Amino acid sequence: MLKKILLALTCTCGIFYTTHAQVVTNKSVLEESARQFKLKDEVDYARTLSMARQKGWELTVRGRNNTRGVLIGVDAFGFPKYYMSSSNAIAAATTRANQLWPGGSSGLSLSGNSAFLKNKLGIWDGGKVLESHVELKGRVTQKDNPASFEDHPTHVAGTMIATGINPSAKGMAFAMPGIVAYDYTSDIVEMTAEAPNLLLSNHSYSVISGWNYNSSQSRWEFYGRPNENEDYKFGYYSDDAQSLDSIAYNAPFYLIVKSAGNNRNENGPAVGESYYRYNASNQMAAAGARPAGISSNDSYGSITWDCNAKNILTVGAVQGLPGGYNRAQDVVMSSFSSWGPTDDGRIKPDIVADGVSVLSTVAGSTTSYASLSGTSMAAPNATGSLLLLQEYYGKLKSGSFLRSATLKGLAIHTAEEAGAAPGPDYQYGWGLLNVEKAAAVITAAVPSNNAATSAHLLYENVLNNGGSFSIPVIASGKGELRATICWTDVKGDVEKTNVLNNTTRKLVNDLDIRITRGTRTYMPWILDPANPALVATPGDNIIDNVERIDLDSTIAGQTYTITVSHKGTLARGSQAYSLLVSGVGGTAYCASAPASNTGSRIDSVSFNNIKKQNPAGNTSYTNNTNIVTDVEPSQVIPLAVKVGSSDASNANKIVKVFIDYNNNGVFTDAGELVATSGVLSNGALFTANVTTPARLTVGSVSIMRVVVQETSVASDVTSCGTYNNGETQDYRIRVVPASTDVAVSDIVTPLSGDCENASQYVTIRIKNNGTAAQSNIPVALDVKNGATTVATVFSTYKGTIAALSSADFTFQTSFAAVAGTTYTITGTATVTGDQSPANNSLAASISISQRPAGPTGTADICGTSASLTVTNPLTGGNYFWYSSATATSPLATGTTASTTTIPSNNTYYLAKEASANIGPANKLVYTDGGYNNFRGNYVRFNNSVPVILESVRLYIGNPGTIKITVGNLVSTNADGSFRYTILSSTTLDVAATHPNPTPAPIVTAADGSQTTAEVPGNSAVDPGAVFMLNLPVTQTGDHILLVECDKNGATIFRNKNIAGTTTYPQGVPGLMTITGNSAGTDPSAYSPFYYFFYDMKVTTGACVSDRTAITATTVAAPVITQVGDELVCNTATNVQWYLNDVALAGATSQRYKPTQSGSYKVVIGDPLASCPKISNVIAVVVTALPPEVLAQEIKLSVSPNPNNGLFNLSFEVTNKSDLSIEIYNASGQRVYNRSYPGFSGKFSKPIQLTNISSSFYVMKIHHDKKIYTQKILIQR
Repeated sequence: MLKKILLALTCTCGIFYTTHAQVVTNKSVLEESARQFKLKDEVDYARTLSMARQKGWELTVRGRNNTRGVLIGVDAFGFPKYYMSSSNAIAAATTRANQLWPGGSSGLSLSGNSAFLKNKLGIWDGGKVLESHVELKGRVTQKDNPASFEDHPTHVAGTMIATGINPSAKGMAFAMPGIVAYDYTSDIVEMTAEAPNLLLSNHSYSVISGWNYNSSQSRWEFYGRPNENEDYKFGYYSDDAQSLDSIAYNAPFYLIVKSAGNNRNENGPAVGESYYRYNASNQMAAAGARPAGISSNDSYGSITWDCNAKNILTVGAVQGLPGGYNRAQDVVMSSFSSWGPTDDGRIKPDIVADGVSVLSTVAGSTTSYASLSGTSMAAPNATGSLLLLQEYYGKLKSGSFLRSATLKGLAIHTAEEAGAAPGPDYQYGWGLLNVEKAAAVITAAVPSNNAATSAHLLYENVLNNGGSFSIPVIASGKGELRATICWTDVKGDVEKTNVLNNTTRKLVNDLDIRITRGTRTYMPWILDPANPALVATPGDNIIDNVERIDLDSTIAGQTYTITVSHKGTLARGSQAYSLLVSGVGGTAYCASAPASNTGSRIDSVSFNNIKKQNPAGNTSYTNNTNIVTDVEPSQVIPLAVKVGSSDASNANKIVKVFIDYNNNGVFTDAGELVATSGVLSNGALFTANVTTPARLTVGSVSIMRVVVQETSVASDVTSCGTYNNGETQDYRIRVVPASTDVAVSDIVTPLSGDCENASQYVTIRIKNNGTAAQSNIPVALDVKNGATTVATVFSTYKGTIAALSSADFTFQTSFAAVAGTTYTITGTATVTGDQSPANNSLAASISISQRPAGPTGTADICGTSASLTVTNPLTGGNYFWYSSATATSPLATGTTASTTTIPSNNTYYLAKEASANIGPANKLVYTDGGYNNFRGNYVRFNNSVPVILESVRLYIGNPGTIKITVGNLVSTNADGSFRYTILSSTTLDVAATHPNPTPAPIVTAADGSQTTAEVPGNSAVDPGAVFMLNLPVTQTGDHILLVECDKNGATIFRNKNIAGTTTYPQGVPGLMTITGNSAGTDPSAYSPFYYFFYDMKVTTGACVSDRTAITATTVAAPVITQVGDELVCNTATNVQWYLNDVALAGATSQRYKPTQSGSYKVVIGDPLASCPKISNVIAVVVTALPPEVLAQEIKLSVSPNPNNGLFNLSFEVTNKSDLSIEIYNASGQRVYNRSYPGFSGKFSKPIQLTNISSSFYVMKIHHDKKIYTQKILIQR
């Protein structure tokens, strides 16, 4: 059903809104709205199709990368609207969802498996989710009937909830018990009806806007209105945006998540090239050469249509962060993600998440996966991650849930900084989603009920007209003081004239948040939509329904007041809002001061960059907390305090310096007295070195207190209280990352649950927590089985790790990992002067899986071939058949297979999963070769089953980076250029394995172009190194493995001048073979070269089982006979009846009663096996069938029947053919007629007959040269 324009209806629905809807789901309003939306859809359905026929509009269009757009309605100006999809271990690490999982650092063990979450998550997308996929099976309820399974919705669903059979494709809420799914063509209607039941829904699509490359027509099309150079839909608050805001307002626990769109790289043809656009008659037509003035929608203001709604969460796409977030520079914007602002200046996108090369499920088969890029991938990364927060809250609150405004506010409140400057921007929104930090807010605030000592606060309040809400908080110093308000605003007005870049504000209820201390007021972030590239500044936000204040200059122990108020009069009398606060729960510091302001005093203090000269005169307590210095963990800092007197006295005095490192408001904890002087006299300079603790929390702000007291007894000097004469001064210190701090942050491989491996390499992740780059880092490995040392390895990471970055290092000595054994693996990285040595080593207990027992199966010999079948195969498993117990290459693969190889003893060997090393063992297998800065060379390979390219030995002549990509080759050109699509990729930081690193010489041609020349030689002095790839190849067939060295950087070795034409194939048939390379397509061209990849380990991703011996037998075929009007088979198990060689659905019993004439037979087992058990054939002639039998053939149903003229019609047809539905009255007059060209599949639609009397009617359904009839009784 097509989606329609909703303006009139949304205005009508507005009369039902009440204040109550802000905190309780207004189910009656939503139900009434859904009914009216549905009726409106019915009315507009014929109009849209009629206009499509008149104007020549395509019902579907294809974009680049095979994205699919569907006609869903007509806009206010008579132009068509098309929805188009915006086409996971790394995704989970990027949003920190993996830290909420079992085993994650949060300790929360969340997975989405709570029963109270079932069907609380929805997906609307283009097409049907393949619910039978091994990662999704039994957990997706498709509530409408799309025509076909599609990759896009299946990929989105997998990103949210895939079980993790393939660990790299594990969904964010991987144990979610169930979700509901819809095609997007009637989304507003369906969302309105589902809203009372949902917590979250994902929508990775929007209206085609600006430029779209129509791949089915091979042309660029511009979707703006005639005579306009910019599409008004960008930034526009549309009818659909208004509808989404209305739904959210009436369902206050339901958060709608939408992808921001990929418009920034849909830029149209070059100026002067031909293009198409809609003309004044609303028809797509050739428009000649593109002029220079048309927008390329490649920058700000490129978010379209309903993605601009106020109350939803709009998600942009960035590159994934496998090691998690360290700093703002880590977050790299994708090339396609659309940017804000909206036309009225609101901040969009709201947040960003991983949307580049995300591996997830697709609909090719029940075991298919693919890596896709787009904001379509970022949105479900966010949606699934946020669901874990609702699960956590639900567990704490006995099944209650956060309001959607709270959930959205949490996402924004705890987002990691991204972009060039602090605060929000129109590219990254509020930053990168971090659900681990969001969960920490819930952990602190909810169980404590917002206690005064809680580090975080979470309020869900309602603000009444003229009201305000204030709370005093004490800054903890543990991070910045941050306060965020978020509210679900009343729907805004839709502009119907002057729609292009109309800046009229859509915010209805304008709430405000302020933080005050004394006379100073701190304001929330604002942006300037007229200058979208400018950085955020504090100010009065009159545009957004989210406001956030970041106060990084707080003084620990000081009291601040947070106030929420509003401007003007609140529409509908009140406004629900959510308030999030962090950096609080501190303790006020004790006072310290002398009873007299005369006598001894502090003349000056020097500490790091604090250089404070005290003005002359009497002193007592001096508050210097406006002065802050940065300190590092384990930093040695010189301290100097000069003392004197404000009068002529010269009493003995002692100086003590305290630092409240743990921010608990006192200075009496161990290590907080950092310096004590001897007895001093006037003019004395006390100096000392202060060594800060190693375990300081980066970002915390503490108080340093300097006390000078007239005394000769050191114990008299304390950090708090009143003393006779002297002075106290307070300063602030802020903890920043150490300059030198190298850590081992992870044991990357192996992991617990990995399989046995005779040559197990260990990879560690080295993290440079410091602010200075580190090179040539000594590393060590220790592997123990109990108290027994299995391996001890010392090496050096020869590369350079930038500040606050990570790198993986693989030790080049392997050990034998034995099945069923637990190892303690310790990785260590050390550098001279490390300021935090406690994190230099990391130990992990790694348990290697037991070897699986061998599977069972059967083998049937049928003449010169055999049929092989696995008994009770595991879903998603890979099975391999061998001719002997030691054979390396399988003779067949799969749960059912055939072979013409029959062993002499009729015995086959069956194993589940496989692992092999492919390619030459080393580069010396061939004589000649050399190194070069190869960029764009590839090898060709074929895999018969999904595999993982686990590791490979590479020979590196010069250090740098190398990107390795698995792809599908689309086309090649005579000049050597080619096109490909990406399946998966990884980038390696490579150090030179050759003892004498040499860059590839640069050769400059006469025209100025540059290439690199080879560094020749194939010396044994280069041992190469093993690098971990872990590249999934989820699709079977022919692929390429592409190498791209960084320009003029890394060089990699390949063999050349290999004699003959038998270099390829190399590998294991039935698993994977390398078949050639990019040197050409003829064996004489590519055989002289072997490219790059030596001793490559390939696995099917699971542990290899024992092999089971299976002896083949010969089995007789079944026999069928005709008994009366039935056919009977002589066997009752595994029966499948066929009519004219087509399997009859559901016909699996021993007896079958024919309803059609034709040739019948039975097949036992797999009909595609080499010798299926096929019965004899019996020809049956069936006389004319009564109508009810024909109706049963298509499962025809009219419900209810009798009815009042409104009923649901459903049936199912398998062949594609024109369909028409007609209804006749008793006089033979046709009262209803609908046509559907080329229809197949399930049909289910409501039909309403108006202006007809009570009587019997006859329905006729014409399809595939058959007529099906059904009587209908109308009772008015």
